[in-house]
Amino acid sequence: MSTAANPDEALGDDNAKGPKTDENSISDAVLNADLVDAEESEDEEEAVGTNHRFLFFQAMPAWLVSTLVHALILLILGLVSIADPIQIVNVLTASSGGDDGPEIEELSIEEFDPGEIEEAEEETEEVEITDPVEMVEPVAMEVPVLDIAAVPLDMSDFAAEMAPAAATLQSMNAMSMKPMGSRSSEMKEKLLRKYGGTDSSEAAVTEALKWFSRHQIKSGPTAGAWTFQHELVCRGACGNGCTKASRAKQLNAATSLALLPFMGAGQTHLQGEFKNVVMGGLKFLIQNGKPGKENGLPYIDYTGGGNMYDHGLAAITLCEAYAMTGDPDLAGPAQAALNFIALAQCRDGGWRYGKRDSSGGDTSVVGWQVMALKSGHMGHLMIPPNVIQGSTLFLDRVSSDGGSIYGYNKPSATPRPATTAVGLLCRMYTGWDKNHPGIKKGVGHLTKIGVKKPDLYYNYYAAQVLRHHGGKEWDKFNAELRDWLVETQDQSKGAKGSWYFNGAPHMSEAGRLCLTSFATMILEVYYRHMPLYAEAAAEEEFPL
Repeated sequence: MSTAANPDEALGDDNAKGPKTDENSISDAVLNADLVDAEESEDEEEAVGTNHRFLFFQAMPAWLVSTLVHALILLILGLVSIADPIQIVNVLTASSGGDDGPEIEELSIEEFDPGEIEEAEEETEEVEITDPVEMVEPVAMEVPVLDIAAVPLDMSDFAAEMAPAAATLQSMNAMSMKPMGSRSSEMKEKLLRKYGGTDSSEAAVTEALKWFSRHQIKSGPTAGAWTFQHELVCRGACGNGCTKASRAKQLNAATSLALLPFMGAGQTHLQGEFKNVVMGGLKFLIQNGKPGKENGLPYIDYTGGGNMYDHGLAAITLCEAYAMTGDPDLAGPAQAALNFIALAQCRDGGWRYGKRDSSGGDTSVVGWQVMALKSGHMGHLMIPPNVIQGSTLFLDRVSSDGGSIYGYNKPSATPRPATTAVGLLCRMYTGWDKNHPGIKKGVGHLTKIGVKKPDLYYNYYAAQVLRHHGGKEWDKFNAELRDWLVETQDQSKGAKGSWYFNGAPHMSEAGRLCLTSFATMILEVYYRHMPLYAEAAAEEEFPL
């Protein structure tokens, strides 16, 4: 400590050792002493402060020092970037806006200088990852999502080149009601009672699902699939397999027709009594498609062993499974199946047996493709508007009587039961409302035709049209069809829970599995889809 720290002591020393000075000299001496003491005091405080800061930095860990230094550098770079801003860019983002579609919000990106970003990137150190990152499955997930890597189909092209569903349309999680929410336990019960289902019809559905589960192939290269030669699986416990040899090759169609009743009842590969059955079927279906690419667009082709009927059924199955669960592993295959439908469309806007069939479309095949596109739309997958517009042009071409009658590939003078029912359902899906003259008159035609036994193909489509329309026409049709199906369900050992009718148009040659699928889906018509014309309908028509 300095001896001149106290001004009084410094003054005393001067008087003792030197001659007596005048008053001005004393004042100067005192002032000089004060200045010296102040400077020394400041030096001392600075030294102490320096010591403290030195000790503080000594105590700091090296990582914290490095962090502070880098933060200071970034701050300087940020201040420099302000001097030369670029034009502000506006970005539009979509968020859920209820039934009217996504609301548009305008966000502003902060001003930045690309040159400064490049400079900062040069200073970034690379980090070497020696161990792979382990993804932990959510605890609540009872069954793992589909392991696409475990099957031969390589989905890397779809993952890299196709935008996820959430990036193209609204995210399922943002919707006020999940797609196909009608199949949830609570809603299913309400709709069942409201639209004419009974305990007996539900019991018949349960028995049918048990029959399907017993006839799933359990091992070998086709494990998880179903076949129209179902008697080979149950070893003859029930007969009436397919009578046409070519049907045996249609594994995609048979598997899809078996899976759709499970999903119609609310069963998925993630939840439900039959989740393992559904999981096996979906795995087979995904691996059995033929991947390809056209004009840069990836697709999966399910016509192998069959035709566009098979593909439409497979696409509906994948899209429904994705819409019900939101499983990201299903998004790629479902979208790729829809892409093939778009690529396969004929020049007249329809579809037939082959890709871009030169013969043009036919109403029966068109019905399955439109239903697949509808299922994809409900799952918020990407549907090109021109594909839907093309299908409506085809329907215009084959319709007559104000849009109330539909022929096979040309207009018909009189109502053809099956194609008229198909055409009317497609019109409902593509935007015709309940009061459209074509719908009203078409419902009249179907009411006059009534239930056709055992034509389950016609009954399947007519039931959907009349159920969506509602009213006394539906009540009468439903009561007759429902009770007849419940009464005719097979109760014999082995075949219990299934249906088979000799002489069923379009379907007898496909055998018991095909007929059982259609009968089961008819008995699920109350809740398979929300009613299109209900006030709270969740399934809007296609955007045209």
